[in-house]
Amino acid sequence: MGKKQPVKGADTVDTHTRAGQPDDPIVARQDSPPQLDPLPLEPRLPASANDAIATPASGLDTPTPAVAIDDVASSPIARPLPRQRPLRYYRIPSSIRLPDADAQGFRVFQGRPFVEVAGGYVQVGIDSETSLYRACLVSEATPTGPVLVRDHHSQLWRALEESAVNVYRSAVDEGAEARKPNEQDMEPDHSNDEFELASESMPIAPFTPQELAFMREAASHSFLDNQLGSYNRANNGRYPFRDSRGRPVRIRKIETRVITPAGKQYLAAAIKPYIKFEGHEDVARLYEEKLEVRRFTHADAKAPQEVALVGQYLVAANKRLTKGEALGVYGGTIIPLKYVRRQEQTFTMYAGATIRYGAGHLIQERLVIVGDNALSRINSNFEYDATGRPVRQSPTGYNVGSVAFNVEAELIVGDKLILKPYVLTALFALEDIPAGVELRMDYDYSEKEMSWVFL
Repeated sequence: MGKKQPVKGADTVDTHTRAGQPDDPIVARQDSPPQLDPLPLEPRLPASANDAIATPASGLDTPTPAVAIDDVASSPIARPLPRQRPLRYYRIPSSIRLPDADAQGFRVFQGRPFVEVAGGYVQVGIDSETSLYRACLVSEATPTGPVLVRDHHSQLWRALEESAVNVYRSAVDEGAEARKPNEQDMEPDHSNDEFELASESMPIAPFTPQELAFMREAASHSFLDNQLGSYNRANNGRYPFRDSRGRPVRIRKIETRVITPAGKQYLAAAIKPYIKFEGHEDVARLYEEKLEVRRFTHADAKAPQEVALVGQYLVAANKRLTKGEALGVYGGTIIPLKYVRRQEQTFTMYAGATIRYGAGHLIQERLVIVGDNALSRINSNFEYDATGRPVRQSPTGYNVGSVAFNVEAELIVGDKLILKPYVLTALFALEDIPAGVELRMDYDYSEKEMSWVFL
């Protein structure tokens, strides 16, 4: 990532936020949409190396931990969507009698799923690009209405509103041409290797039966459970790519290596243990072997302005970390950025894009990971103005950096598995880090984004 120059008159301090890029330009973000190629469109990640990764060969229904490749449905071509109508256009009165709702909230009438919204019911269909549910009409083959999610408390479904502000971290190189790994550059991913904890780590508390059960549960995403000041260690044992319903978006291919503009090489082999399918507590222990997630205290503040972080979380080394050591992958829920409200964009990391036809042009919709594992709680460094408000990223002071790997993963769309391209962000130590030292990373926020985040 291009190093940002300090601005005169601003105090430089270390502070908190999210993942982006470090000193050694491991990766940087692109502020403008990447160039679109003619169909078939393959949103890929920019970089400087052309080597790519792994493909295993195991059955789709077999719970083998290795990342494997099997026959999957090809991704459908993007279709144009008509102008979206409000939810009331699709609603039918609550006086209409429908079958009782199942455990997921669906009322199936003559093979068509309906959900309950405020004031009535709405028929829904699956968006083939995101696997989210949209309101639809009986006459529609492709759903065109608002995206709907189920409220955990009321059990009613509601429309997701599009956010006017889009803030996210990114490990994608700026201004680089898209690298498109060839099939011959893929190799089997043996991510089912044995896990071995380092003896020098601090003691790790055993997982409770409730935590072990949560790791295996396909729990729907809830912003209420993932806000500043919240953290659930069991999320480290959940698969790092999940859809909005909590189902794994299983990685089948991954780039073999990434070479940064500075010439540093990062290998996928180092992060494969963190994407072990159904690894659960084995993977969770890998994180806790290396990382400690704890509350931020006054003693942790590196500058007076950082007292605002007291009571939130920080991530520190749980053992001595060596330069270049893999720390894990950024894990959470994949969701279109436009559906993440500003106050909920604290933990977002770039994960790719989908393409749709607009009115005579192509529309790119960014996808992000709403992070919830240990890496998502790493703080950043900022510069402050005279009032103490963060105004820009500090150009220095980062000891971990993010690296973006192209991957292909299976999104569940109805009863099909659709292989789609995504960006998987991994974190590596930029220097030797003694045990107990806090980790800091560059979120790569622009000054405009800073003004949105810190009102």
